[in-house]
Amino acid sequence: MTVTINPKDTNTFASACVDRTVKIWSLGSTVANFTLEGHEKGVNWVDYYYGAEKPYLVTAGDDQLVKIWDYQNKTCVQTLEGHTQNVTFAVFHPELPIIISGSEDGSVKIWHANTYRLENTLNYGMNRAWAIAYRRSTNDVGLGFDLGSVVIKLGREDPTV
Repeated sequence: MTVTINPKDTNTFASACVDRTVKIWSLGSTVANFTLEGHEKGVNWVDYYYGAEKPYLVTAGDDQLVKIWDYQNKTCVQTLEGHTQNVTFAVFHPELPIIISGSEDGSVKIWHANTYRLENTLNYGMNRAWAIAYRRSTNDVGLGFDLGSVVIKLGREDPTV
């Protein structure tokens, strides 16, 4: 489960919860501002959209789904399907118009952040995908798996390792 601070309002943050929800909090509060419900199983990851034009969150769950949420309207705006096991992470890339998700099925999927179309599926044969990191101002993305890690450069037709 993860916690992430809202880049547009650093006094609020979101938490992914095993009770199948995402909760939005204010710093210092012991009660959530509100709760987003829609996953059928536990939520593993939550991330905010960095762009100014959309008040969005992305979540990844044990129901094999990635969901995009409008946290101002408190609604799910899109559900991304394609993973065959628990989705362990999903992030909005901070500069490219993509969403990257990883799963216990070993795949990493790259989705277009505006059309939500699946753009690419990567599988490095290193078992379950668990972690992601990116370096701002570059297209480098690090991916962590059971059997190792890779750093890829996005922005090409086939990401390089």
